[in-house]
Amino acid sequence: MARNYYSDHNNRNNGGSGRQYSSGNSGNRYSSRDNRSQERNHTGRNRVMTNAEKQELMERHRRAMRKKKARQRAYTYRLIALGCVIAVVFVVWKFVTGITGYITDSRQQKVDAMQNIEINKGNDSIDVVGQTFAAESSAAESTEATVETTEAYDPTHVLSNGRYVDTTKPMVALTWDDGPNGSTGEKIMDALEACNGRGTFFLVGNRIDEFASEVQRMAANGHEVANHSWDHDTSLSKKSTDYIREEFEKTNAKILEVTGVSPALVRLPGGIITDAVRSAVTQPMIFWSIDTIDWKTKNAQSTVDIIESQIKDGDVVLMHELYSATQAASEEVIPWLYEQGYQLVTVSELIAFHNAEVHGGNGKQYSSFPYAAPPDATNAETAAAGTTSASSTVSESSEKSSSKSSETSTKAASKETASETRKSEQSTTKAATEAETSATETAAAATEATEADVIEAPTEEDDTYVPTSAQEAQKVSETAAWMAVGQNPGAGGDVQSDAIQAAAPN
Repeated sequence: MARNYYSDHNNRNNGGSGRQYSSGNSGNRYSSRDNRSQERNHTGRNRVMTNAEKQELMERHRRAMRKKKARQRAYTYRLIALGCVIAVVFVVWKFVTGITGYITDSRQQKVDAMQNIEINKGNDSIDVVGQTFAAESSAAESTEATVETTEAYDPTHVLSNGRYVDTTKPMVALTWDDGPNGSTGEKIMDALEACNGRGTFFLVGNRIDEFASEVQRMAANGHEVANHSWDHDTSLSKKSTDYIREEFEKTNAKILEVTGVSPALVRLPGGIITDAVRSAVTQPMIFWSIDTIDWKTKNAQSTVDIIESQIKDGDVVLMHELYSATQAASEEVIPWLYEQGYQLVTVSELIAFHNAEVHGGNGKQYSSFPYAAPPDATNAETAAAGTTSASSTVSESSEKSSSKSSETSTKAASKETASETRKSEQSTTKAATEAETSATETAAAATEATEADVIEAPTEEDDTYVPTSAQEAQKVSETAAWMAVGQNPGAGGDVQSDAIQAAAPN
């Protein structure tokens, strides 16, 4: 093949150019070239490919190209399929969330329509600092429109936090500390709302994000969200003023971020107060009048017994949201209080409806709020109000004296003699004076008891907390709970973490 190729090539060159080559010379030149080619072919180097080999090589090249294009097409198809799947998932997710949101909104609208309520944060709000309950004419008209049980507006039934409160009934404020805690708080709110009640939840700031939905429900349904410091530091009272202020300001900011409502009230961890706390905390500080010790017993029946045996008008009850036993006790005691005629109100509502003088920044902790007549009431009205709440403000002797004076007045009227009538009036005046004096003494005693409930931190130079015998006898439950290491006193580790997670019943 090589010889023929070069012979033809030589002939074409000779014929095309008109040049004459001697066959001898050309033959020698090309014969030597053919010999070298044969030698190369023999040695395997620079071998000339045949047409069949060239075709086979081209066919392999085409097959490789076809495979490459097939792989590229498959990769493209996979990308397109993945994009389609993502688009379908996104559309389904949007559809499901849209349906869920629509169902939730529809349910809420139905609930609002059935209850016919409106949480008015304007004129119908409670001013804790000034302790006034504003109800202007426009608000009164709105209240009249929503009252369906009577034709005329009833001033004893006030619209507050989404339901009507009967101001003629005794009131108590149930409070839960250390939350939020998820399911326990949700079930406690279920029990309250079933009895037309509202509660106050003193929240630990660093737990709010974990249970944000529970906190949002508290605010939306009219329960009071209050401040219990950022991380429940058990040695908070020993820290600097700036540290204490930051603990409560961070919690206020977090509650405002999650609910849109800024808390009005504060409860100190353990209720322990120092001069640094007094100067740092400017909001009203709330103590308690009934300590259920639920942190210690973790027994639902014990908690119920303590409340049922001690409850009275104006009390503030301390419980803790962390424990399922407290949840069970709440589900039992809340209906019982409702059946006994108590209105279950928030602490701010109790302050407003009982006309209590509560101010922040004065370094005082408030433990209970017995009924007090409005400041502009007359002495006679004050005495009547004190007699109405005789169970807590007037002794039995004053009641008997009033009864006797009433009988004397009746007999005097029957005889229609001026002298006996005058004596009857004097006796009535004297009995009323005695009743008022007794009420004043009882209120003073209650004030002294309230002040005795507040535990003051010691002021020793070494700043070491050594409780007195009196303080030890009425030990603050919450402080002991947080200072204990979880549920096992012998265990080590993080005190707060162990105590917060101690939610199992005893």
